[in-house]
Amino acid sequence: MANIFKDKYKDGHKVQIKDKTGLNKIKNGLGALVGNTKYGITPGSTKFELVKVKTKQKNPKHKILFSDTGLSMFMKKLPSGPLYEFVGSKSAIQNAFSHAGDGKGTSDKSATNDKTELKELISLCLLERKLKNNEDVDFDYVEDKIPSRLKKYFHEDYFTSAQKQVKVWLSKESGRFKGMNYTYERQLDDVTKNIYKNALIFSGLSKDNWNPGDIWIVKKNMSFDAYNNASNIQQINKQLVKDYKDEKVVGISLKQVNPNQTARIDYVNLSATKKNEVKFDFGFEKCDFTGDSFKNAIIYTDSGFGVRMGFKASTDNFGVYLEGRFRGAGSQVGGMDAKQIPVEVKKRYGYEIRKGGTPDLAIEEKIALKEMKEIFARHPANQISNTLTSYKNFLDVYDKAPKFQKQRLCRIVSFMYPYLELSFNKGGMKEFKDLMNWSYTLAKKETSVGGFYVFLGP
Repeated sequence: MANIFKDKYKDGHKVQIKDKTGLNKIKNGLGALVGNTKYGITPGSTKFELVKVKTKQKNPKHKILFSDTGLSMFMKKLPSGPLYEFVGSKSAIQNAFSHAGDGKGTSDKSATNDKTELKELISLCLLERKLKNNEDVDFDYVEDKIPSRLKKYFHEDYFTSAQKQVKVWLSKESGRFKGMNYTYERQLDDVTKNIYKNALIFSGLSKDNWNPGDIWIVKKNMSFDAYNNASNIQQINKQLVKDYKDEKVVGISLKQVNPNQTARIDYVNLSATKKNEVKFDFGFEKCDFTGDSFKNAIIYTDSGFGVRMGFKASTDNFGVYLEGRFRGAGSQVGGMDAKQIPVEVKKRYGYEIRKGGTPDLAIEEKIALKEMKEIFARHPANQISNTLTSYKNFLDVYDKAPKFQKQRLCRIVSFMYPYLELSFNKGGMKEFKDLMNWSYTLAKKETSVGGFYVFLGP
């Protein structure tokens, strides 16, 4: 519940109207808000800012009734919309809204990093308070605890996501890691440097590709001798599992759980000799390729799991980023190690993925177009892109594209080609499934050298 009547939420504080389930008490009807351009409100999407200054509360364009009488809350639709007056009981109005961050810089890399930090700190705050003091904290408590520079991004969805993460943690870990004798920190903030130092050297991986634990619970005065004195990655991974079982340390990977999603808990790399059996159907469903811009492609399986390949919004280079994700999950399973993908593809198909530097169209264009032609020959157009109808249609778009876009096509198709053509050419659907199974375990960091962690997410 958004306690928007509190004095701490001043003029200009941002809120978002909830989805349909949060509006069932509106007297003048949900239909007045849904599909009626007169009101211009989309449940679950439209944002407002509070208008608490009396002199600004004159002549609202729309009056939305939760009841005939009650309190009035004035709001202005964002970004520059009209004034609204919501009338009803305090609880009815509060139940219809959630707190919303200001959304500034959503495509800016620094803002993305800040939001990631914020989500991790919220989850850490809730989990620490629950395990140390057996207390459930509210939105206001967390808002007071987070750094001032991050408050502008604080959204109620982040808070409810953390609540779900804590709940699912307790469903499996009840009674463990409890009490005051633990330190809580984000990855590599302080004491976890002792764990990562040799692990990264011996594994040859980046921090997230060895262990994507976003937050860590570490027993105070824990000895790190076994990590500092280890001579290989297997010793470190074995010690990490032992220390988890002894309630000394655990890394937790967090993914946001959206309002319409249920949280789950998963234990990754818990066994050094036997990985979890994957029960998903990795048969090919379709590829969602952005045929107008060549920016992204997501290759989906029948399970809903897909490999997304594309270019980060915050960059203008030609480096292709890959991640594993489930359709509708709202968050990735995990980024895929860019070093391992070319090695695996070369081993399976003898194919060299084009990467690094700036694509030379005089060399790469002919190769890339040939690869796209083979992909269209292998699969129906509607299983390759939602917008392209044929290879000829693709060529028409490509011919009109600027040079930068053509260069990006040359790179992204080099990553699409092993999945959509080479795997099928080698072993049909069976080989494709095997490649996607490998991709899934890579995204989860479930590898022979990956460290143990607990996953909390959708």
